[in-house]
Amino acid sequence: MNKLKRIAALGGVVLLLGIYVITFISALSGSPAAQALFRASLGCTILVPVVCYAFLMAIKMAAPSKSPVIDTIIFDVGNVLCDFPWTEYAKNMDISDEAKEFILENIIDHPLYAECDVGLMPFEEIVEEFCAIGPQYAKEIRELIENMYTCVAPYPYTEPWLSELKSKGYRLYILSNWSLHAYEKLKENGVFSFEDHMDGATWSFREHCRKPDKEIYERLLKNYGIDRERAVFIDDSEKNVRAARRIGIRSILFTDIGEAKEKLRALGVR
Repeated sequence: MNKLKRIAALGGVVLLLGIYVITFISALSGSPAAQALFRASLGCTILVPVVCYAFLMAIKMAAPSKSPVIDTIIFDVGNVLCDFPWTEYAKNMDISDEAKEFILENIIDHPLYAECDVGLMPFEEIVEEFCAIGPQYAKEIRELIENMYTCVAPYPYTEPWLSELKSKGYRLYILSNWSLHAYEKLKENGVFSFEDHMDGATWSFREHCRKPDKEIYERLLKNYGIDRERAVFIDDSEKNVRAARRIGIRSILFTDIGEAKEKLRALGVR
């Protein structure tokens, strides 16, 4: 673009000089058309810069704008860095068919899980509320809620992927909805050892808010000085991805590692 501007500017100068030379020669010639030529040349002197400026602006608007280079990658954890097959876990519990059916229909997707993530209620109190949904299956419900974290495991690609990105100079962060109970157990068991690769982590139980709330995204950016225009967010939830895009963070909806890497490359991530 700068080279084009220089060429256009040089062409404009040459054209204007030519007009002035013609004007001067015409004025000295004393020909009947000299006055008309002089007026025409003055008009061109005004018009040419205006036309050149409009031309350059049109080129600038038509040219694709370059997005800032990405230097930061933000990861969700569940189903991105770790497998979390909680529905399968519930299906495979060693409990009666009746209890299992009740759990799958009434517990597995209950809004109370959001309270676990936000971390404002004591875990035991949340467990009691879950049990109150089906008192006849309280024992089975408690077993599910207290031990569901045991089905979480990092994917084989997680450590190598993060290590590779880190070696290339990218800043890596976590933004994930998680309960304190599960987090502590998984840290203790070494499941979340990949957190050592990260430059920082924003967990919902610490911030007392969760995705897709705008607040938790803004806190991540503010706490770690992240430039949203230079960041990309990877999450397996469409609503979480949309929320990030709404505040100006480029985002990738995660389906599998291969597609995620392709989309990162398309954004310029090496």
